[in-house]
Amino acid sequence: MKANLHLHSCFSDGSSWPEEIALTARQLGLELVAVTDHDTMGGTRIFMEACETAGIQAVPACEIDINDPEIDYKSELLAYFPAITHASELAQLPAYDTKQDSAHGKAPDAGKIPATMAMLEKTLSERRKRLEYYLYWARTIFRRDDLVLADVLKEKLGERGLSDPSIPAWISWSKVDLFLYLKARGLIPIYMTYKAFKREWFVPGRFPKYKLPKPGIRQVAETVHRDGGFAVVPHIGHLWDDDIEAMEKDRKKVKRLLEFFKTANIDGIEMYWYSGKKKSDAINSFIWELAEPMGFFCTYGSDCHGPGTDKLTIDRFSGDFPGFRV
Repeated sequence: MKANLHLHSCFSDGSSWPEEIALTARQLGLELVAVTDHDTMGGTRIFMEACETAGIQAVPACEIDINDPEIDYKSELLAYFPAITHASELAQLPAYDTKQDSAHGKAPDAGKIPATMAMLEKTLSERRKRLEYYLYWARTIFRRDDLVLADVLKEKLGERGLSDPSIPAWISWSKVDLFLYLKARGLIPIYMTYKAFKREWFVPGRFPKYKLPKPGIRQVAETVHRDGGFAVVPHIGHLWDDDIEAMEKDRKKVKRLLEFFKTANIDGIEMYWYSGKKKSDAINSFIWELAEPMGFFCTYGSDCHGPGTDKLTIDRFSGDFPGFRV
């Protein structure tokens, strides 16, 4: 089945609405797809409804940010829930005030994945607090009282983001949103890259550090499994700066890392688009040679973030997906 199971929408750091991704996937002949937004499934039901209309299959999914001191792993895990096959099986995410509902112990209706949704809800709340914190400092640094969250939302999603009250609570706010917003307001140079922005602005004396709490590998695997899902390691090559020579030199370390993932009950390893076919083939073949004998299955993902980003890759990479398995 021609699959691309690593795509991002505007509910996190992508540029497209979920239904736009579904339409593009159909045009490209993809048969199985997943929106894997960071720490949110806010666009999942919209995406699945659009895929059903388009006649292609979708898997409910997300990409969960990880900070695991046990092996100094600061990356992500992908979570998939293939037992949910229709949009109607997913709860419609309600509009709610994060602070008010949390204070009263009221969580959103999580449908068939309550443990995962509870974990994501906490992270989304922290992501929103972090952006509010940075906006406070932006107002102070630039002496602009109009730099507020509602304005960031309008810049990110336009009128649709303001007209649907269920959307704002499920946006996974990131530093990228702050960067794009300040650039759109003319407060940082239009030519500045995100990498340069992080290097220049997230230092003492400008934006003070805000440590975002993140779960560990074992915690995420246990939570996802509790909801009948599968946990997959994405883009392992990033840990070696996508350098196949460095990975081959560090072969024993790569193998030990995979062995740790196996003991942590991770199910699969992602075959990934590393910015070029030759590089992707080399890294994926190297990883799979080590991972397959350990009993992992593999997924395929291009990590597309959409038009206007440096990751417009939905048409670059896919694979014949063998299916999720225990």
